[in-house]
Amino acid sequence: MSYKVEGQVVSMKAENIMAEAYVCVELGTNAQEVDLPSATSDITFGVIQSTAAAVGDAVPVMINGITKVVANAAIAKGVPLYLAATTGRVDDSSDTGYPVGLSMEACSNAGEIINMLLGNYTSA
Repeated sequence: MSYKVEGQVVSMKAENIMAEAYVCVELGTNAQEVDLPSATSDITFGVIQSTAAAVGDAVPVMINGITKVVANAAIAKGVPLYLAATTGRVDDSSDTGYPVGLSMEACSNAGEIINMLLGNYTSA
């Protein structure tokens, strides 16, 4: 199922190359930069909507609304999603991290793209 919700998208710079779209990012080292998470316990800033082929490339980041996101494993519909790894992908296993959103559909495999209601949370 496809959703179109005009969430808020901001333009940021890629601190590093980002080869996969629709993954979670954290704030980077410098102002106006984002980077892939360094740990599952990181607080996410949003979800990149395209790839970044080079350091410093502009990358659109959705910070609220309904976004596409890449699953790291099978996911059920209607469950909280968490950072799965330093790839920025998500799964429904909390481990030590913070919720990043709510799944709006299920998937069966890693690498599938699903819709997620984005939520920037700072506590589990």
